Parts: sequence; structure tokens; C-alpha cells
Amino acid sequence: MLRFAKDLRQGYILQAMGEVLDEHGCDTLNTRILWKDNIITRDDLHMRSVHMTSFESFERGPEAAEKMGAFLGNGVFVTDGNRWKRERALIRPFLNKERVSDFEIFTKYAEKALAILNDAAEAGATLDLQDLFSRFTLDSASEFLLGHAPDALSASRPVPFHSRIGSKGAATDDPFGSFLYSFEEVQVTISLRWRLNTFFPLYEMLGDKTKPHADVINKWMKPTVMKALQDKARDREHGVKLNSEERTLLDSLVESTDDEETVRYGILNVLMAGRDTTAGLLTFTVYLLTMYPDVLKRLKEEVLSVLGSSGNPTQEAIRNMPYMNAVLSETLRLYPGAPMGIRNSITEVLLPTADGSPPLYFPPRARVTWLTLLMHRRADLWGADCEEFDPARWLDPARMAAYNARPSIYVPFLSGPRMCPGQMFALSEASFMISRLMQKFSGFELVPEAIPEGAAPPPAWKNGKGRQRIEKVWPSTAFTAFIKGGLWVRPVH
Repeated sequence: MLRFAKDLRQGYILQAMGEVLDEHGCDTLNTRILWKDNIITRDDLHMRSVHMTSFESFERGPEAAEKMGAFLGNGVFVTDGNRWKRERALIRPFLNKERVSDFEIFTKYAEKALAILNDAAEAGATLDLQDLFSRFTLDSASEFLLGHAPDALSASRPVPFHSRIGSKGAATDDPFGSFLYSFEEVQVTISLRWRLNTFFPLYEMLGDKTKPHADVINKWMKPTVMKALQDKARDREHGVKLNSEERTLLDSLVESTDDEETVRYGILNVLMAGRDTTAGLLTFTVYLLTMYPDVLKRLKEEVLSVLGSSGNPTQEAIRNMPYMNAVLSETLRLYPGAPMGIRNSITEVLLPTADGSPPLYFPPRARVTWLTLLMHRRADLWGADCEEFDPARWLDPARMAAYNARPSIYVPFLSGPRMCPGQMFALSEASFMISRLMQKFSGFELVPEAIPEGAAPPPAWKNGKGRQRIEKVWPSTAFTAFIKGGLWVRPVH
């Protein structure tokens, strides 16, 4: 337990859990910490059982509210049963194909981000691209969900060579930076709670460590929700109704309840996922492109052949860029947005095995932690080059036939009833931004000396396993994958 907790802030991404599985020579292990069944797995069939075939036998459980409630309330990431179904049903219409295919919001905030990058390229300056992407996705997701944005792209950004390490990336010392810090630190604290399990209250004997950050977040969110509730009352008084095309998720939540807290938590759950997963995908994609210039060259050629040097991407254009889709798929294989997840069993379950041997007995009231990232890097599933970034694998008919025969080996957005409803939104936004970057810049140069102190990859990693030996940044995870200290680059025209 202590090894897993220490690993959260000091280890390579999911390193400790992978090492424990390797030490025991298996892909699913009952660690049985403190007399409780705590099962960790990188077995795709066992994940499939949790997500799909035995879905009704697993739940978030009461501990989800205990560990995440101050931040996410009774939102979709915390609840089970009918409450979860209600929350998900409210979200789904706003992530449908018709709404996501409208790229007007992406265009608006991508242009702001590109202007910042263009200024840096002309000045030969360095910036934190992870921070920029996080601001771009926060602004675009906020306008998509709320109808307006906090204009994060206009706020102060981390200063190269002088920034200190933040909760995830680099920190900024201004009011908006305080909001961003709390938004990220509360996720790291919750992740530590899960790893400390029942012992997390000892870690917080002096008080709830999520509450100060939740208070900062609520200070920013509450006025927006209160105004929406007041607008609803005014519109109802005057008989004004929004048509379905004009509605945002905020409008829909406000229409369903007068409870400010319910609306606020409903928005926060979706906003967190909408911002962090897409920002992570963009960050790791550009990071990999800096390490693999041949991939960047081929991707740029495809984008220019389909869009030219200035055309805005459309859904149809993205469908005509198979190598773009392959690059994003390969990035998600190596660095899935949610590298791990947790459920608790309600009843006993028999977990299937790939080789036909007797199934594994999964007891009731046990916890399972599935490790998507480690499963995506299994050599027996992905080949001897499983740790290599090779988008061409997604265009190889033989490899695709093997994947199609066993699709459970690739689940960056999960599968089954809790599959991420924002998958199309994330991939569309990432494809849009990467396309625009390929049109405007010849590449990005890593600037390792700009990484804040304490965030550079430890020298000992060069003697580690797999990608750890070649990493030029420090991949880590809380709810979602990120680069510790940020991705510091110099854009090049």
C-alpha cells in the first residue's frame, strides 16, 4: 500500500503496480492489503468482465463519495444505479454526433492558442505546451457546456526557466492560476486516497485535504450556476423557452432541478473529463512527435494534402486522414487518458481466462484496480515492439485483424455501459488542433532545461524498463495522465 502511494508522486507512471505483477509472474493479482481483497489487473478479459459482461456485479460504491464527494458531489463519476443512469442520460445528448461535428468553438479557441504559439516561434521563445493545451481545452469545453468560457488562454502562463512545479504541470502565481492549481491538486489528493485505501484518514488527521481546493473551485463555479438558475426563473416568468439547438448542458441541468449543488457538480464532472483527457492526448501526441520526426513528417504531409496550408478541418476531412487517426490511436495506446480505474464487487464473479484454464474466483466486497496503460503495453498482446511508438501498426491489415479479433486489448475510453460518452468530442478536438499545428509549424523542439526543478526524469530511469529508459519527460497520473512539470517546447515555423 505504501509502495503504491509513494509511487503516485515519485515513480514512473504505474511503475509500482507493474513491478508487483512482474514479481509474481501474473497479470491479475490479489494483493490482499490489510485483510481486504485488493485486486490489480492488466488482463483484458478481466477488464472486459468488469466493464461489460459482469457489469451489474460491480459498482463505485460508498467509498467513491467518501473519497471524491467534496470535489464531484453526486455526479456521474461518483454514483451508481439509477442516479448514475440519470446523470449520464442528461449528458449524452450534448455529446452526440451532430453537436460534436460543429467545429465553430474549436476554431475560436484554436486561433487564440495558435497566435500564442506563433508569437513564441517568431521570438524563438519557449513555452509549456501542456499548460497551453489545458487552457485551450478548458475554454472550449466551458463554452460547449456552459455557453461561455473563463478565457484561460488570456490569463498569465508559466514562465520558462523560472516556473516552479505545480500539482501536475508548472504553476502560475495569479488568481486564475490558483483555480487551476486547485482543480489539479484535488485530483492528485483523491488519487492518493485511493492508493492509501482505508488508511487515508490518517494522512489527513489535520483536516480534509480536498476541502480547501473544492472551496476554490466552487468559488469560481457557483456564480455561473446561480446566474443560470436566476435566468431560468426570469425566462419562466416571461414564457421564454430555448430550443434544443440553443441549449447547453448547463441549461439542461438547470431545467431539471433548482438545486444549485446538483447542477454545479453535474457540470464539474463533465468539465474535468472534457478538459483533462483531451489536453493529455494533445500533450502526449506532440511529445511523441518531437521524438519521432519521421512520424511528424508523414503526418504533416497527410494534413497538407487533405486541408492545404490554411483550411479548417471538418469531420469529413478528419475521416480522410487515416494516418492522423493512427497517430492518435497509438498515443492513446501508450498513454491512455485514464491509465487506471477502480470498481468494487457487489457479488462474487468468475473471471474468464484466455488459455481455457479454470476461471479465477473474484469474491464479493472486493476492490479491483484495472491498469489500462500496462495492458496496452503487454508484449504478448501487442508484439515485441509494444513499447515503441509506431502509428503504422494501426494501418497494418494483419495487426488490425488480430486487434479486431480481440478488441478488448485496446480500451482508452473504457467499454460497456460506462464507456466515455465524450470519446467523439475528445478525438474531434484533438484532430482539429493537431491538424492546425501541422499546417502552421514544421515542428517543436523539446527544451529540457526549462523543466521546473523536481520534474525532470530521474537519471536512474535510463536503467529501467520499456519506455522509462528513453523518456525525456516525466509521465504521471492522477485521474488522468499528464506530464509532471509540463511539456516545455520551442515551436518552429
